[in-house]
Amino acid sequence: MAPSTTPGFVWAQPFGLGGGTVGNPAVAPNADDRLQIFVRGGGKDLHSVWQEEDWEWSPGWYVHPKTSGTVDGSPVALRSPNGHIHVFWRGPDHAIWHLRQQVINGAWGTPAKIASGAASDPAAALNADGRISVFYNGTDRALWHVDQTRVGHAGWNPPDSLGGNTGPHSNLAPSAVRNGEGRLEVFVHGAADEVWGIAQKAADSTSWGAYFIVSARKAHVVGSPFAVTDADQRIRVFWRAGTTGYHAAHQPGFTGWKVPQPLSGKVVETPRAILAQDGRLEVFVIADDRGLYVTEQQKPNEDAFTQAHRIGGNLPGLPVPARFHDNRVVVPHRGSDDGVWAFQQTRE
Repeated sequence: MAPSTTPGFVWAQPFGLGGGTVGNPAVAPNADDRLQIFVRGGGKDLHSVWQEEDWEWSPGWYVHPKTSGTVDGSPVALRSPNGHIHVFWRGPDHAIWHLRQQVINGAWGTPAKIASGAASDPAAALNADGRISVFYNGTDRALWHVDQTRVGHAGWNPPDSLGGNTGPHSNLAPSAVRNGEGRLEVFVHGAADEVWGIAQKAADSTSWGAYFIVSARKAHVVGSPFAVTDADQRIRVFWRAGTTGYHAAHQPGFTGWKVPQPLSGKVVETPRAILAQDGRLEVFVIADDRGLYVTEQQKPNEDAFTQAHRIGGNLPGLPVPARFHDNRVVVPHRGSDDGVWAFQQTRE
């Protein structure tokens, strides 16, 4: 049976972009929706490759100046409302570093530290007003965040602790996403191997509510959680326990959480998901053969997912799904040769 995907599309054979990468890639769209992929290079520096004006990929990798020796872990990237891409990463000095485009679709500034005491890779999300918030687990095992002072501004407020206890899992990155009410919610692997979350009390607020549990008690969670929004903007969180992937979604009206549900098949990494153009979540998992598999919602916003089908590949790391300018899904990942490879949807 062919791997499932959005009706009218199939999964093409993977294409390679070369490079020598350590860890997982990050992807963000430029202002004109050309994708740019960022990786940690072998010199603990930041490299990137991008789509050009004809939508083909640039022929080589660009090494971002003044990033040598600063990158320790996998970067994350997003585009702010003013059209600039921002990239964040954890350094070997336990600092959170930030690099932003100075020119839309073009030149870059100089990397700068915006926080210290980070034990994990960062997660980044946009507030309802467009300001970026960056989250990370601290060396004190608490969850921390640092917020942009205003949209498009290079300034950052001082880091602030959200408390909590990630215990021995402080090295596992949190996951952050904005719900349909405009409030940011952040999810962490807690000290007792459970998934916990915390949410803003109101959109753009500096006040946060109490922690709440999303997984079952004593869930034996492994790895970092991953959060995404359904078509109706309810948050759905994915995690792994043993070789089973689980997910749980907000109740309608963003009040509480539904009972966690398992996904089909055996998995060895946290599932990663993206909203496809037909309104259903496509969920990418790595099975025990290290191949990439896909499962998807049977209907938009539903808790029921299809059986997982194999796409292919041999992934030593995580898939990082993104969308092209025409909303087709593409799944960059690190290949077994340490180069960047990607699967993409194509028309039947």
